[in-house]
Amino acid sequence: MQKRFVLFLILSAIVLFGWDFILRTYFLPKPSSGQKVTPSSAPTTPNPSASSVQPLPLQAAPPSTPSMPAEVNLIKLRSPFWKGTLSNRGGVLTEWTMTHFLDGKPIDEDKGGVNLVSAKLSQEIGAPLRILLPSDKSLENELNSALYVVENLTDREIDLSKGEQREIVFYYAQNGITARKRFVLNGSGFDFEFQIEVKRNGQLVDAQVVIGPSFGDQSIKEFGFYSPEPYVSYVAGGEVNRVTASSKGPELNTIQAANVVWAAVDDNYFAMAFLPSSPATFISVINHLQQQASGSKGKSRNYISVAIPVKPGQTNYIYAGPKVPAVLNAVSQKLGIVGESMSLEGLINYGYMAFMIKPLAQFLIKGLNLAYGLTGNYGWAIVIFTVILNMFFFPLRWKSSVSMKRTAALQPKMKDLQERMKRLEKNDPRMKELQMEQIALMREGNPFMGCLPLLLQMPFFYAVFVILTVAIEMRHAPFFGWIQDLSSPDKYYILPIVMCVTMLVQQALTPSPADPVQKKIGYLMPLIFTGMFFIYAPAGLVLYWMVGNLVGIGQQYVINRMNPPQPGAPATAEQPKPDEVRSQPRKRKKAKQLLANS
Repeated sequence: MQKRFVLFLILSAIVLFGWDFILRTYFLPKPSSGQKVTPSSAPTTPNPSASSVQPLPLQAAPPSTPSMPAEVNLIKLRSPFWKGTLSNRGGVLTEWTMTHFLDGKPIDEDKGGVNLVSAKLSQEIGAPLRILLPSDKSLENELNSALYVVENLTDREIDLSKGEQREIVFYYAQNGITARKRFVLNGSGFDFEFQIEVKRNGQLVDAQVVIGPSFGDQSIKEFGFYSPEPYVSYVAGGEVNRVTASSKGPELNTIQAANVVWAAVDDNYFAMAFLPSSPATFISVINHLQQQASGSKGKSRNYISVAIPVKPGQTNYIYAGPKVPAVLNAVSQKLGIVGESMSLEGLINYGYMAFMIKPLAQFLIKGLNLAYGLTGNYGWAIVIFTVILNMFFFPLRWKSSVSMKRTAALQPKMKDLQERMKRLEKNDPRMKELQMEQIALMREGNPFMGCLPLLLQMPFFYAVFVILTVAIEMRHAPFFGWIQDLSSPDKYYILPIVMCVTMLVQQALTPSPADPVQKKIGYLMPLIFTGMFFIYAPAGLVLYWMVGNLVGIGQQYVINRMNPPQPGAPATAEQPKPDEVRSQPRKRKKAKQLLANS
């Protein structure tokens, strides 16, 4: 019995120490040198949905385990279009700032670019490209807080020229746990490659990679209807879905979905999208509710992230940049994402009825950019564009006005019929005759025909609303004077007030029903409309509506001069009512009979 116990101890020691020695000697990857990859030597970008992507080969480890670093090392990155920071603590992206568009035009030049990933949030909540392991939180914490080795990379500042690529590899090994992250950065755009592999005692560990928290313009402190908080977008089953942050506090929600081609965290103008090597079967949405200091009071704010499962060692792709349709489509084609339903252009939120609004918005933005080419100012471009658009709708306004005037002229007859029908029983044979006469009047002056031309304009209005709230061209675009950002509200409320006044003037010139209650409602609506929708609307949208009102006032004046009110208008106080007019002949005849009998 004692011999067996001693033998057991010896075998256990051999397994415990021998396995660790064999693993480190023959199976751990050997650190490779950081290297530049020129476009001519770069591998052809594979289709991320293809199953033939080869795993990242692991090289043999050196005879001795490399010592883990004792301090945090930050790698500063810069390209012609962005700048960022990689940290060896977790091997993550801690900061990302867009500096230029692909055409070379700077963005937020006075601030050195627009900061899209905050170093502060990366430290407090977690950085993009961190690891999520819901089934093993201790291993997740270890991998995200550990200090990784940056393999044979001595440069701490890397400048990428246009057309150049650069490989950076982070490596971690401790107590049978190994992790490897590989970045291939691209100096020609906003996309780059990413690989990850995690092992425990030589066995692969299924991991998720996190995008977030809340990618987008970090300078925005207040969110509202026109500037919503960042949200999660993803394509599953050929359909774009969007998930907003929860207000209930920190949560982890798993969404089962078929064929997730990409998932992203985005706001109105920017997005960070993760494209796995092959379609995923689920994503995890994470919300962090954090208190923010605001004066003497604290305010809660949601920070949303999305995690997507990845296959160990396979090449994934990341896009971190502006939501410009041409750029998103180019990246999609480069990565082999075919089909409009799967393209990264789905990141642009065209709202409801996108199938109809999207082509209209694309057509209108081309017209707006054409006007901008003539003026060099998007404010004046909106003015020119609005005038042309309203002139295009002038025939509809004419038809609407004529129809409304005809309806107003027939209202006395309609009211008379209604009064006569009230005095009759339902089974009275005369009721059917009056109903037929009422239908004939409605056909002659259908009130719906007066509204139909205006309804036909609503898709164009909504398309303009989409352009002025999600088109990056409008972001921080100045007009003149106090209006230095067409995507933000007028801080002095001058434009909304002028717009409200123009709506009231237009209402006064537009033919209206004779009912005094309806008239009061017609004058009250501009006040309600302005207070509810336009007081905090982007200045560009208010400018569009205000100029449209001014053009409409001029058009309505011309219509009123060329198309005066038709005969049969509502009777004034001095005119006899229709019932009195009809009863006069009968009264005169009855008076004559009384005189004759007398």
